[in-house]
Parts: sequence; C-alpha cells; structure tokens
Amino acid sequence: MNVIEKLNKLRLERNMSVYRLAELSGLNQSTLANTFSRGTVPSVQNLEIICETLGLTLSQFFNENETLVPMTADEAEFFANYKRLSPDVKDSVNKIVNSVAANK
Repeated sequence: MNVIEKLNKLRLERNMSVYRLAELSGLNQSTLANTFSRGTVPSVQNLEIICETLGLTLSQFFNENETLVPMTADEAEFFANYKRLSPDVKDSVNKIVNSVAANK
C-alpha cells in the first residue's frame, strides 16, 4: 500500500484541498504540500492527525480489508471540530444530535 496515494485518495473523496486539510488538522500547509506533491511520507504523529481529520483511525487507514464509507468535507470538518471539544461540550453536542435524530 502506498501511504501517500491512499491519503490523497481519501482527501479527494472528501473534496478537501490541501489548504483545507491543513486548516482543519492544525498541520502546517507546507508540511502537507510536501506530502502530497513531493511524496514525503508523514511522521506517524502527523499521519494520525491527518487520519483523524479525514474521519478515520490509523487502524482503519492500515486495514485494507475494511470498507470505508467516504465522508463529505462537511462531515470531516464536523468530526475534526468535535474532537477539539471538552468532554462536557461533547456530551451536550451528543444530546442535541440524538434529540434531533429522534425527532426525524
């Protein structure tokens, strides 16, 4: 498996530019540009951050047998923002989402 090709595929499936990925992940845009344009393999720490921003775990990324459901850019942004919330705020968000989903 080519790590960079897979990351690029996942990024494009989510209609996410390198700039937007940098913005959501907190990684430097030049670091990501080097990954995608020059083929520089990211560190494990950066790979984990990129995967989280794209809405998957490292385990899911490396598991070639698992079918990933593509996320939209909006969904990836929601999850990236959600991960930055405090536990109390996450609990409130979960209650709101569950309430709205139950009323559909």
